[in-house]
Amino acid sequence: MNNILLFISNNLILSTLWFCLLSIIIFLTFKQFYLKAKLINSFYAINLINKKNAKIIDTRSLELYNSGHILNAIHIPLKKISFKKIQELNLSTVIPVILIIHSSSNNNKYIKNFMDNGIKNIYILKNGMDSWNMENLPVIKN
Repeated sequence: MNNILLFISNNLILSTLWFCLLSIIIFLTFKQFYLKAKLINSFYAINLINKKNAKIIDTRSLELYNSGHILNAIHIPLKKISFKKIQELNLSTVIPVILIIHSSSNNNKYIKNFMDNGIKNIYILKNGMDSWNMENLPVIKN
C-alpha cells in the first residue's frame, strides 16, 4: 500500500490521467444499464422484426426518410412524437418498437413518451440508417 501511495505522490500527473481514463471506461461500460432504450445492431433488429413482429418508427426528417427507409417503417419526426400520436399508432405493449434516430441528442425525452404509454420494449438502431446502409440491407425509396 505504501508503494502505491509513493508512486502516486511521485507521479501525480500520470496517476491523475490513469484515474480519469479508468473513470471514463467505467462510465461507458455502465452507461448501457441506465439508458431507457436498448441500442441494437442491424442483425438484432432484423431478428426482432422477423420473430417478434417489431414495429419500426423512423424519426428522421422527411427528406432523409424519402431518401431511403426500412420496409414498413412508420415516419414520425422526433419533434412530432406526442402522447396523442403514439396512441394513434395503437402500438401493443408486448410488441417491440425499433426507433430509427438520426442524431442522439436528447432522445430520452422522446423515449419517455413511448414509456408513458406503456411501451416498454424500446430499441434504438445503433448508428441509425448509416449502419443499415453500410451492411447493404434493403431500403425503400420514395
